[in-house]
Amino acid sequence: MKISTLLAALKAQIDNLETQVAPLSEHIFSQARFDKNLFNRKSQKLGDCLAELNHYYAQLCHSVSLGHEQQVGFLTEKIVCQIQALAREVSTQSLRKKEDNYSQKKAQVDLYARLSQHQDFERRLVAMINDRELVLDKQTNHAARHKLQQELAALAGRLYRCRQALLRIDKSIEQQENLFRE
Repeated sequence: MKISTLLAALKAQIDNLETQVAPLSEHIFSQARFDKNLFNRKSQKLGDCLAELNHYYAQLCHSVSLGHEQQVGFLTEKIVCQIQALAREVSTQSLRKKEDNYSQKKAQVDLYARLSQHQDFERRLVAMINDRELVLDKQTNHAARHKLQQELAALAGRLYRCRQALLRIDKSIEQQENLFRE
């Protein structure tokens, strides 16, 4: 086979891959998808990986025209590996969406667990404050009253922080629910 025919076949594969990647090219992934040796760019966009693939293809064509056999072999292998990696990534997008949905639902469940836990903290703090206030009302010793007042102040501070945390958790839950409605 002629080298020009092989280059044309490789370009056809890249063009086909470009049409598959086009809808996802600007989507930013939450984590790196490829090995650092496969793509030099540290970008988390498929479009940038595709641009690197096209750059290597241009280098391959130039190396073929200059007759650099070792560089042609290296670039061909690198391009084929990049095409395979991008094709695998495109084919797993439906699974990735399910994985992302699962992660979001898991995060929502975690928020509800945190909400329940903080509500329990709040209930126990209120009970502790009520107990200390009852003891304080019956206490006649000045030093013991002072100590109970300090404990009450500390418990009131903890209750305030707990209620602030509850408000933040409620807000997070509301934001997540609004995302799922959209």
